[in-house]
Amino acid sequence: MAALNGGEDYELLFTIPLTEHDKVRNHPDITLIGHMTQKVEGAMLVTAGGIQEIPLQAQGWNPLKK
Repeated sequence: MAALNGGEDYELLFTIPLTEHDKVRNHPDITLIGHMTQKVEGAMLVTAGGIQEIPLQAQGWNPLKK
């Protein structure tokens, strides 16, 4: 229930089969943010209109890095 009633605003992230895309694409409470691809294609950020593809690289905080 915390995800529905917590003090912060959150959105749940989920995947569906591509064959179900038409069922949710115009749903007012669902925001489509992308689609899954084969691992060999890599992770890409595609800009609005598909103008540019920017490779995404995992980043994180390393407390041991100087």
